[in-house]
Amino acid sequence: MNVDALYAIRKDVFVRAPVERAWTMFAERLGDWWPLATHSLGGERAETAMLTPERIYERWADGTERTWGQVLVWEPPHRVVFTWEVGEDSGNEIEVVLVPEGEGTRVELEHRGWESGTRESWESYDGGWAQVLARFVDSVREPE
Repeated sequence: MNVDALYAIRKDVFVRAPVERAWTMFAERLGDWWPLATHSLGGERAETAMLTPERIYERWADGTERTWGQVLVWEPPHRVVFTWEVGEDSGNEIEVVLVPEGEGTRVELEHRGWESGTRESWESYDGGWAQVLARFVDSVREPE
């Protein structure tokens, strides 16, 4: 597959929670579940991650903030779109849509804009999003 043929990464997961709770966990409590040690700019230095109506970013223990992207669309509790400006992957865009489904919520993620990306980076994100979303699903589970 050449770079021009790279297509959007699409992942979806189902959580047994109403859309409002799924949104709260995804957007307002991002730092509670995001795997910062392995999926951040600061690694072990990263203390939390945040998603606001303006941007998505991480904060380190020393107060340093590193922006991951700018929010383009903020439609709680159903949709958020933000740029992805992490390293060589600047210029990508991520859209997350939360859709009520039965007794829960379907969370659909699309990571697009790979025209200037590499196959290696695309493959890394394809696997990485599966890991990140698995952590999200675990964070939404209601206590038994």
